[in-house]
Amino acid sequence: MRNPTVPDFSGSYVRYNTPLAPLVTWGVGGAARMMFVPRTEDELAGAVSWIHSNGEDFFVLGGGSNVLISDAAFEIPVINTVKMSAITVRRSGDTAYMDCLAGTPMKEVLALSLKNGWSGLECAAGIPGTVGGAIAGNAGSKAGSVGASVESVVTLEPDGSRTVWSGSEINWGYRSCSLFEGEKRIAQSVTFRTTSSSKDEAARLAAETMRGRKFQPVSSRTAGCVFKNPPGNSAGKLLDMSGCKGISVGGARVSESHANFIENHCGSARDILSLALLCRKKVLMKFGTHLDFEVKIAGIWEAWPDVGE
Repeated sequence: MRNPTVPDFSGSYVRYNTPLAPLVTWGVGGAARMMFVPRTEDELAGAVSWIHSNGEDFFVLGGGSNVLISDAAFEIPVINTVKMSAITVRRSGDTAYMDCLAGTPMKEVLALSLKNGWSGLECAAGIPGTVGGAIAGNAGSKAGSVGASVESVVTLEPDGSRTVWSGSEINWGYRSCSLFEGEKRIAQSVTFRTTSSSKDEAARLAAETMRGRKFQPVSSRTAGCVFKNPPGNSAGKLLDMSGCKGISVGGARVSESHANFIENHCGSARDILSLALLCRKKVLMKFGTHLDFEVKIAGIWEAWPDVGE
């Protein structure tokens, strides 16, 4: 039954006690007490304004990759952007601008770019999830990061007002974007800037990026790289040299093909977190290097698992 205290928001969906596990790539997570699924920019603004006016915090869920949600009930409202998916193209000489709503799958943006021989986003080949998540984490590969091709970002502030940011005024760090560091704003849309190239050359660069991902598991439930690469080193290499490949906790297991990926084989969120913490401890003990999480840890955790050897 629809909660009578929540307005209709001009047709956007408001759902209650919605299981989150089917919406994330790891397949784990409790149920969201309240989840908004806006389809337009106005519906998104309405949801954010209502949340702000009621003194609530919120959590943004896009394609469900790169996030670990606890098994407990998710108490704060969730804004799921997956129905906000659209791409509009503008041309100016040899430059093509792709205006994308935040819930647009990144693979669709890349596919359109490659189809037309537009270069600039080849580094995004193989990246799951949505445009909003990609820019929030400045996703990329050895070939570069998506932030380099961002022309502008439109964000919604906590009160529902809109702000337009030039890509050049945003601080793009390694797997980070200054717009969302400590700020409760949400990406509404992103404009990518690409340049005309040949279809063959664009495809070649994308294929080169994909070759760099050849050891990443694709047939198991994962969420992308668990840890960020420490400066001047590879998290996957450190994890491998620490003996992490193949170890498991409950239904969670470190991939045999890439040690920075944890596969879920009918495990729980706590299994996954326990295994991740164990792997991080192994690296710290062997190399003295502390690994920072690349995946976002969300939800209520009564206590983080106490991992031993």
